[in-house]
Amino acid sequence: MSEPTYRISFWFRNILVPVDGSENSMRALDLAVDFAMRYGSQITVFYACESCNDSIEGVVKERIGGRAKYNLKISKYSASESSPASEIIREVAEGNYDTVIMGARGLSVNSEVNIGSVALSVMASAQSTVIIVR
Repeated sequence: MSEPTYRISFWFRNILVPVDGSENSMRALDLAVDFAMRYGSQITVFYACESCNDSIEGVVKERIGGRAKYNLKISKYSASESSPASEIIREVAEGNYDTVIMGARGLSVNSEVNIGSVALSVMASAQSTVIIVR
């Protein structure tokens, strides 16, 4: 039997986790924290908002619970000029992330939708690996 390799850890060195407060995005954050604990990953939590909610910082801090180090980036945008998907895609391109881990659906009302428009846009446009969490 050969010695184990740690090639997979290179896929998770720098992880972007877009959050919106939904349970799916919080489960994505849990997965990123698990990878950080296993592989020493750097986590960037990204919140794109039109009218930003200050409570997101407390929600993220409570969910991570000191299990991993993270950076929180908040991007305030105007709906006439951008969208959450555009802001996330821009951050992926500029931040040189190895992986994006995000929820399949955000806070949309329609529970029949399996994957939301933001997740679909990021998955189709991002140049890095995208993991969708349900």
